[in-house]
Amino acid sequence: MMNTRFAQRIAVLLAMLVTVGACGDREQAATSALSSTGSLLRYVPADTPYVAATAGDVPDDLADKMEPIVDKALAAYHDLLQALAANAAGAPQESEESGFPAEAESLIGGLERLMSVQGLRDAGIDRDSDFAVYGVGLLPVLRISLTDGDLMRSVIDQLETDAGKEMTLASIGNEQYRYVEDEEVRLIVAVFGNELVMALAPTALADADLSRLLGITLPEENIATAGTLSAAAERHGLSDYMIAMIDFERLAATFIDAPTGINAELLSLMQYDASVLNDTCKNEIRSIASIMPRAVSGYTEMTVSRIASKLVVELRQDVATGLATISGAVPGLGTRQGGLLSFGVSIDPLAAREFYTTQLDKLEAEPYQCELLADLQATAAAGRGVLNQPVPPIVYGIKGFLAVIDDMSGFAPANFVPPADINMRFMLAIDNPEGLLAMGTMFSPELAALDLGPDGVPVRLDMAQIAATGNSVHLAMSDSALALAVGDGAEVGLPGMLAAEIAEQSPIMSMDMDSGRYYQMIGNAMAGDDQFDQLPEVKVAVEELNGISMALLDRVSFDIFLTSQGIEVLSDAALKP
Repeated sequence: MMNTRFAQRIAVLLAMLVTVGACGDREQAATSALSSTGSLLRYVPADTPYVAATAGDVPDDLADKMEPIVDKALAAYHDLLQALAANAAGAPQESEESGFPAEAESLIGGLERLMSVQGLRDAGIDRDSDFAVYGVGLLPVLRISLTDGDLMRSVIDQLETDAGKEMTLASIGNEQYRYVEDEEVRLIVAVFGNELVMALAPTALADADLSRLLGITLPEENIATAGTLSAAAERHGLSDYMIAMIDFERLAATFIDAPTGINAELLSLMQYDASVLNDTCKNEIRSIASIMPRAVSGYTEMTVSRIASKLVVELRQDVATGLATISGAVPGLGTRQGGLLSFGVSIDPLAAREFYTTQLDKLEAEPYQCELLADLQATAAAGRGVLNQPVPPIVYGIKGFLAVIDDMSGFAPANFVPPADINMRFMLAIDNPEGLLAMGTMFSPELAALDLGPDGVPVRLDMAQIAATGNSVHLAMSDSALALAVGDGAEVGLPGMLAAEIAEQSPIMSMDMDSGRYYQMIGNAMAGDDQFDQLPEVKVAVEELNGISMALLDRVSFDIFLTSQGIEVLSDAALKP
């Protein structure tokens, strides 16, 4: 019988291939697709604690653009896996569980036929293929729609032949499935009709529960008819291409309330008994889970020139409202700065202190009584100690910073080599920049000699230490920020940086980068990496993947906002023509 680790690699690699292979356009509206009972969502129970699924597909022009890139990426990943397997196989093994199993290279060789868009299609995965990863209770299931189930059956047969091992064949009702198992866990791989199903289950799971897990017995209510995903998509402005959700309250309830269905058998096998929790502990744990009830993610735009996504960590209303006040006011933060890389953070320390104080007040006014939460309750006293530490008043005037790297060269982080040349700007937003500058003059006569006013005009800073680096440094100041430029000509950007508008809703964190230049810099850094030089096949494969990223991505950015709904992470990838 084939060992479990080998079958797990089949599952992981097949899932990776499906993720890149399932793209196309059936032009369905988000709400209708996510409510369709004819999709894979019909297998997902309405009370699932987690799910990630495609219901619609990307536009055909984007799929056409991505196909040659996917082909190159699959080939590069195959080369990388093969190189890593060969390297691990040649390394000394300390135990049976370390490194790749002996059959890894034959498995990867067998997967070569799948490492192309055409290979995926030959296995039954094409543009119309959808996938869903979800929980039946706590147990995970991966389901993929296929154009022809016989194609996937042939692929799995061939993978077993290549590896020289076979899975055990079993049946439930009129359906057959394959599996491998150890003493506790069974990994199931099955093709039912034109769908591939993979699942993890306890070895002793009853047939009735196994039938529900594999979707042979459909759930009494599924997530499509319940409207859960369509409502989440509408609330957060997400499309139907792919949406993911984790319900933290439901996960917590699994271990608090009396278990039912598959969870009852699973928790019994785990020898977990929720009845040992008293009502106080149950209520307090449920209250903690309500602080962050759910996380939802998906795509907001998917076109031939741009892919944008959103992750929302939903928060209880009082927590979300309080957190929304702590963003600071940093000019230009959240707007695209150009250059190689920009990164910034905004935070109002006084508002953050007030929010933290409010949370400590609540912990002290209604302390947790559950013994399991004693350590959490103890943080209240520790938090008071932190708040009682003396803080220089000027700290409460800091609102955040923004750094912009326009250019950089000679950077080799793997070998701890700093940039040989850099052109950058840095701005610290602060209520009293003149006071901060005055503090600096106490330690630097060069700063004291500067004729720097709050007019945004750059002034050169001459210091022997700076001259030794070969770079020029300029300072500039406004009424609300102090800025520094490093590199010849970098000072030209300081006046505009200081005068930039402050967004009405400022992100708490923002990053933007020129992907082509960034990956080129990474490639140059790898060229001087001694570790990569010792693994030439791995180096070639990684360089190929790096080149694919350079060819695909123009600029990539993300912004994190604290809103009335919770923590929102917006990412944006501009694609090259």
